[in-house]
Formats: sequence, structure tokens, C-alpha cells
Amino acid sequence: MGELGLNKILGALLATALGLMALHQLSAIVFNHGGEGHHGEEQAEATSLSEQMCAKYAYCVAVADSGGGGEAEEEVFDLGAALAAADPSKGERVFKAQCTTCHNITDGGANGTGPNLHGVVGASKAAHPGFTYSAALSGLGGSWTYEDLNHWLNNPGAFARGTSMSFAGLRRDTDRANVIAYLAANSPGAPAFPAPMEASSDEAAPAEAAPTETVTEAVTEDADAATETDEQTFTEDAPTPTDEENE
Repeated sequence: MGELGLNKILGALLATALGLMALHQLSAIVFNHGGEGHHGEEQAEATSLSEQMCAKYAYCVAVADSGGGGEAEEEVFDLGAALAAADPSKGERVFKAQCTTCHNITDGGANGTGPNLHGVVGASKAAHPGFTYSAALSGLGGSWTYEDLNHWLNNPGAFARGTSMSFAGLRRDTDRANVIAYLAANSPGAPAFPAPMEASSDEAAPAEAAPTETVTEAVTEDADAATETDEQTFTEDAPTPTDEENE
């Protein structure tokens, strides 16, 4: 084998080595880009699931952008606003569907599994004549305020630990507000509803819309200025009669 043949073999081996190195670099680039894209899809999916969970539940914990570490701020239920918008007739329907198996609300009506609830709003707790209350309710004391009724109807077992009432509660805010309004309508001398919460003072006031006349005047001035500029340009560019004759 001559020197020329040996050079060809060495050149072929070198070309093969360079080709393998190029393929290795190309595969590394492709897989790295693929991994980044997959990570981005997982991050987008996580964000999407977070938004779905937030929309699924009645209350969502929002992170306040205060610049001091982002403290969590939970939305507060405004009982006064809910009662102001409540509908006693809807509360009656909920009461008949959820409460009449145990409670009577007619004036002078008999007690059932639970006490008669006529006049319950503002009345002392565990004080209806002729009904034997559990120790959990008897030991509460005080009167049935709107706030206590809201907590009781939301979760009786949590409001009075050990109560014999097996009702799971009304978890929808509107249902509780409507039922409380219905109870108040059947409670002579019931106290007035609590006032809605005042709006936070740090809430930014909505920006005032620009007066229509000011906007119209500005548009008119811009249009007049544009027309004047076009007329001046046309006058400067138009040929004079002398130029036309010379042409």
C-alpha cells in the first residue's frame, strides 16, 4: 500500500470522527431544547390548575402586592351586605326543604325534634318554653344575634360542640342570608340588620372619564391642523401657471 492509500485511510477516519462529534453536539442541542419546552409546559399546566382551583371554591386566598413580602389576605364575608340583599321568600323555601322536619315556625306552634323557631331572632339561646336543650346549647348563654345565627346555620357542630342537632349546615352564603331574613320576618321586634362593611379607604377611586366636549374639541383641533397642513403642502407642490406654460 502506497503513501497515497495510507493518507486516504487516515482522512476517512478523521472525517468519521468529526462526523460523530457533530452528531453528538447536535443531539445534545435538540434534547436540551426539548427538555426546556417540556418544563415550560409543566409550569403552564401548574398555573392553569392553580387558577382552576381558585375558581372552583367560594373563597380564594389572594396575595397582596404590598412590596413587603406578599402577605396572604383572605376575603371576609360581609353579613350586613348579604342580609341587605336577602330574599325572605327564598329563605322560606330553603327552610321548608331543610328545616321543617324538625322545626315549626308558626306562632304558638308545637315543638318538634327541635324547638319552635317563631321569634328566635333576638331571643335568648336555649330558652323556648317546653323544650329540653342539650348541654352544649344550654351553656352558651346570650341571645341569638344575626352573627351567631349565621355561624350556627353554617356549621352547628362547630358553633356548639356536642350539640345533639345533626344538621350539617347551610354552606352557601346566600342560603344562610335568605333563611336568616325569613327568621327575622317571623320574629316580632327583631333587631335591625347589621350595616354592611365600609369600603376600604385605600381603594383607589375610579378614574373620571374625560368630558365629551373636551374630547370633541381636541379631535376637531387635530383634524383642522391636519387639513391646514395638507393644504399648505398641496400649495407648495402644485406647479405655478408660469411653470405650466414653460413646460
